[in-house]
Amino acid sequence: MLNLSKTIVKTTLNSQYLFLIIAWLIFGLLHSLLANNRVKQVIMRFMGRHYSYYRLLYSIFSAAMLILVVYDHYSVPVSVLWLPGLAERVGAQAIILVSVSIMVICIIKYFPGLSGIRVVKGIQKPDILQSSGLHAFVRHPLYSGTLLFVWALFFLYPYMNNLISCICISLYTLIGIFFEERKLIQQYGDSYLAYQLRVPMLVPRFFV
Repeated sequence: MLNLSKTIVKTTLNSQYLFLIIAWLIFGLLHSLLANNRVKQVIMRFMGRHYSYYRLLYSIFSAAMLILVVYDHYSVPVSVLWLPGLAERVGAQAIILVSVSIMVICIIKYFPGLSGIRVVKGIQKPDILQSSGLHAFVRHPLYSGTLLFVWALFFLYPYMNNLISCICISLYTLIGIFFEERKLIQQYGDSYLAYQLRVPMLVPRFFV
């Protein structure tokens, strides 16, 4: 275990891995900044009547940035931390299957609203508090599926670049949830506070 820790620290100091950490940091900062209500108010004044397209532009920009970070992720040299056993590989593959299913369900249900593509189709729907389906088990099912997926992928392929990206994604997700829930409380008030008390954030209670 001590040798593994030394290997992780030594490898992380490699400039290419440091650049990967910086890339995730820049992605997280820009992604959060452009989602900030105060920043959006400034952009709203700048865009005027075209502001209805902001969410779509934000989604395209975020997707482009994510592609660049993922490209950088797979550009760094592979450093194997350990060789996973059969049980570890089978377990990781099963979790990946479950997590992908969760993400696909979320994307199918929420993609039109989250991406802003409804504006192109001329569809306007009011935002409502989601508390049914997967949201009846966890408040952020897409984040739960994402975290399950990236960590299962790491245990399937325990490489240094995968570990760095898993840690960065996990930290950003937890920080993002904190600020997102503050906005949801402002938006839905007591309804969301009651929902918080009733439904766990990421881990369903029947798993606890």
